[in-house]
Amino acid sequence: MSLPLIDLAAVSPAAAARTIDQALVRDGFFAVAGHGVQAEVVTAAFDASQRFFALAEVDKRRWHIDGWPLKRGFDPIGWQSLDPGMPPDVKESFYLGVEAIGPNQWPDETLVPGFRAALTAYSAAMEALARRLMALFEAAIGLSAGHFDAFMRHPTCTTRLLHYPPQPAQAAPGQIGCGAHTDWGALTLLAQDDAGGLQVQRADGGWLDVAPLPGAFVINVGDMMQRWTNDRWRSTVHRVINRHSGRDRFSIAYFFDLDAEAVITPLAACTSAHRPPRYAPITAGEHLVEMYRRTTVGA
Repeated sequence: MSLPLIDLAAVSPAAAARTIDQALVRDGFFAVAGHGVQAEVVTAAFDASQRFFALAEVDKRRWHIDGWPLKRGFDPIGWQSLDPGMPPDVKESFYLGVEAIGPNQWPDETLVPGFRAALTAYSAAMEALARRLMALFEAAIGLSAGHFDAFMRHPTCTTRLLHYPPQPAQAAPGQIGCGAHTDWGALTLLAQDDAGGLQVQRADGGWLDVAPLPGAFVINVGDMMQRWTNDRWRSTVHRVINRHSGRDRFSIAYFFDLDAEAVITPLAACTSAHRPPRYAPITAGEHLVEMYRRTTVGA
């Protein structure tokens, strides 16, 4: 699948906003280049991620997510099933949140030197890019500049490092790297290596491979943005099957999920007499907690 690729350094904000709207109405996904994030920041984050996941399992479990009140840290293979009712996902990950909201678990610097510095820099760069995209979203919908500011004063953003081993031949029926799901929040920014494996579901139910785009971020909106836009934009089902490259796959997902207390009600710009609001109000925090509960194995 060829995603719409927007070079933010080469097109006007108005042109970028138009392309974003078209992409999110149709596919729910697009990609951005010319984003201003330094390649060194991305490279350092991937390097830190790979060094962490290369640790022995007993060492990684020192920072197990279930041992931390804020549910941040390491989750092993089998901990999550993003497609409820299906076998657990064949992936492991490490969650990091916003330190100003609550402390993260940080791997021991003697085991993974530079991990905290690399991921702190990466998360800061992703927040800046997410806010830039939210401003383009305002223009795409026809909102005044700054409309979203009151909803993202202290957003509950999450940086998730992901490692997918090669898809095992002995996997249970339906067991894949990352089960079919929609993202939960407002906006996702994904950096991925060149292993491939990301698939997006078409409107007819078929699956399309999303080829890696060197130097670009894959962008999609989640359920919260679909609610907010009253179904104007699609929170599209996607999954990962790491069986093409024959090697490990690494990616980093950054979830920009608004203030926990922000009340999400369909935007007036996306409603009318012929298209009345389709969703009841809900806070961003309530929505995220419920989705987390549904997808955690044994929760």
